Parts: sequence; C-alpha cells; structure tokens
Amino acid sequence: MSEKLGGRAYALYSDKCIQAMGIDPVAQGLVQHQETIDIFGDVKVWLRDLEAAWQQENERTRVEVKRADAYVTWDFDIPAPRRVVWEYVTVPGPWQQWWPADEIIEKSDNGRRGVGTKNHCMHGKDAIIEEVLDWRPFDYFTVGISLPVPNAPKIVMTRAVKDASDGASVLEMRVAVPKPEHKDFVDQAGAKFAANMTSAIEKLRQMLEGRQASIAVIDEPLMSSEGRFLSEPVK
Repeated sequence: MSEKLGGRAYALYSDKCIQAMGIDPVAQGLVQHQETIDIFGDVKVWLRDLEAAWQQENERTRVEVKRADAYVTWDFDIPAPRRVVWEYVTVPGPWQQWWPADEIIEKSDNGRRGVGTKNHCMHGKDAIIEEVLDWRPFDYFTVGISLPVPNAPKIVMTRAVKDASDGASVLEMRVAVPKPEHKDFVDQAGAKFAANMTSAIEKLRQMLEGRQASIAVIDEPLMSSEGRFLSEPVK
C-alpha cells in the first residue's frame, strides 16, 4: 500500500463494503488494491488517501454567515447532544419526521452528502430547494435557499449546532444580509419561516425528549472545527 500512497495515512474499504454502500469507488477517488489474507486468500480492497482528503478540505472556500454579520439569527434550544441534532437537521429521514414537508428528496452528483447536495422539500407540487454551499460536520452547514416564487432571490443561511449545558444543544440559524432591493422579500419569507420553524422545533424537542428518556446517552462534547482541522503539526 505504501508504494501506492507514498506512506501516507489511508482508509481501507473492502470491495464488499463498497458494494453494500452502492458507491462508485473511482468517482470517489479511491485506489484499487489487492490484499492476501491467510484464511480468505486474495481480497479486493479500495484505499482512500487521507492526506489528499485533508488538503482538499482545507483548500475549500468557506461560506459561513457569522453571527456578528447576520441579517437575522434564530436560536433554538434542543435537549439532545450535538451529534443527534446534526442528524435530525441534515438527514432526510429524521429531518422529515419533524419538518412540515410532504417529502424531502436529497440529490447529490457524487452520492455523498456535502457541498453541492440539493435537498428538495416538497409541498404538494412545489419544491423549496436548499443547495449546500459549505459543509462542516458537526459544527455548521450553509445553504442557498430557492423558493418556488417567480424571480425570488436566493436566501443564504448558515445552520450551526453548538454545545449547551447538560448534554443539550443550541441550533443557530443565521441569515445573510440581502441586497437592499430584496430586504422586503426576505423579511416576509423570514417571518413565515420563523413561525414554521418555531412550531416544528417544538415537535423535534418532544421527539428527542422521548428518545433521551428511553436511551441512556453517554456523549463526550465534540471538538470545534479549529481543533479538528489543524493548521499546525501535532506535537
């Protein structure tokens, strides 16, 4: 393996695992390799160069609406760890359990959830489309929201999940400052969104309170991005 990746860190996936996930390993940048295991014989595996993945992540342009720069911010306290909240606000199945949409359809060109993913929140024949512009698990993600209204401006919003006390979390929703000519539209759309979100978050709280009551969760606080994406060598 070292000759293929130059001795760098790597992730290894068996071919059976790749097939089970239903992904195209070549499209994902994986390198094919053959391993010989005593009790199995030759085994086909796929390698992911983690140094290349690290560099690609660090070079990606960040699109984050900072709290201090936001046009408007909504905060919601949620009685669950950050990992759990992240799942319920990003994965279509759990998301649809509390958000008022007929269906949430996730579309991604490379089969991975992240930058470029488009979520279609269906309301009858109409779709609100959220395109992921930045993706920083489990800290924040930013979306460009297209409403099913003729000539509607795209609304940019960052959704961040922060640790709170006693294993709870805070979901922050920060809207980017719109162009002056779009402020009235954003104000009207924002007021409706805030009302829908307040009602939906209450449903999510009840769901997660029930989950926490039935399952003992032991969860260490997640490190922030600054700690997980290092700019200096580890000592």
